[in-house]
Amino acid sequence: MVRLPPRLRPLFPYLKPAYVRATRTLAPVTQWISRRNKGFLPTGVVHTMEQAAATSGGRCVTARPAETITRPPMQGIPADLPLSDTSDGEAFGRVAVVELPHARVAGPHRAVISGRGDLVDEISRYFGTTQPYEHPLFLNPLLGRPLDVDGRLGVLAARGDSNYYHFLMDVMPRIGVLEQCPEVEPPDRWYVPAQIRFQRELLDLFDITADVRFDAAQHPHVRADCLVVPGLPATSEQNPPWVVEFLRRRLLDHLDVIGPQRRIYLTRGGSANNRAVVNESGVLALLRARGFQAVDPGALSVADQIRTFATASVIVAPHGAALANLVFASPGASVVELFPAGCLLPDYWRLASGVPGLQYRYLSARGGPRRPTRASTIVRDIDVDLGALSTTLDGLV
Repeated sequence: MVRLPPRLRPLFPYLKPAYVRATRTLAPVTQWISRRNKGFLPTGVVHTMEQAAATSGGRCVTARPAETITRPPMQGIPADLPLSDTSDGEAFGRVAVVELPHARVAGPHRAVISGRGDLVDEISRYFGTTQPYEHPLFLNPLLGRPLDVDGRLGVLAARGDSNYYHFLMDVMPRIGVLEQCPEVEPPDRWYVPAQIRFQRELLDLFDITADVRFDAAQHPHVRADCLVVPGLPATSEQNPPWVVEFLRRRLLDHLDVIGPQRRIYLTRGGSANNRAVVNESGVLALLRARGFQAVDPGALSVADQIRTFATASVIVAPHGAALANLVFASPGASVVELFPAGCLLPDYWRLASGVPGLQYRYLSARGGPRRPTRASTIVRDIDVDLGALSTTLDGLV
């Protein structure tokens, strides 16, 4: 998810670290400006939810203990391609819920600030940052006064929640985190963005109706009598198996997903430097000869996306947020994920490994960047090796 114009996207791997360093450097200055103007930037930092509760009169309850899992091998072409993101995808820290009196949520990146004025780093960490003072909130020294909200306000909003993958895999499972803490009283209302169609549709599917939503997009800075904050299921694209099971149980069991099996190819559009498939006409010709249909997930309702994936026998798609719908794939289905040359991210392989009976393959090519990273992968386009794609499809069970 890169918000730069297409021509500038190749610079993202260089601009992002510079942006993060600049934020860290400026943070002491912006904090000083905020204090001088009686502003609302965090005045300190606590690293964990437990620390936030202990220092502000709150309570922290563990929902899931730390755990380690084992995943099957990642298979595809070329077979020896190294990962562009080598972060640990098998060890998960404990997941908790914290109740914070008079705490705040601030900014479009959903920073949580305790009643004492501390940024709660564990539940506020932004993409590409490693230190609390790199959070983009610190670029806003004139952060305005929060809107005060009565009662218990549950926080579902999170960084990246305008993206379908992050909304489905990070935001909605926070309901599952809270459900695993029956000793925590449910919130009166939910703080969650509801400006985008898929956000509203997913919220409706979870029975979080408009009358209990407090729209984070309309009110980017709020303070509640008690902020109830379920932790994120994972701090990166780890896709814990329990999240897959939770989403399947909550959504598949409540929708009609019966229909004829189809082979589908997910289109991504032609925006440059955004994992667009540059030889898509050739890919479509090859796939149509094998009985595939092209599908644009962005044009479908959430319910129709779920049905589309639940009735797919084979899915071919470039790396992108729409593949979050693999959560709903049926046993016996297969997926082939397309990557830029030399690039390989484990996100959807991790997700697929939690779906019963789903077969996963990746397809990339030799060449590409010398040291591929997540940042360099997401701003490159894809030239699919048609011969390798045929071989991959022939090899599916």
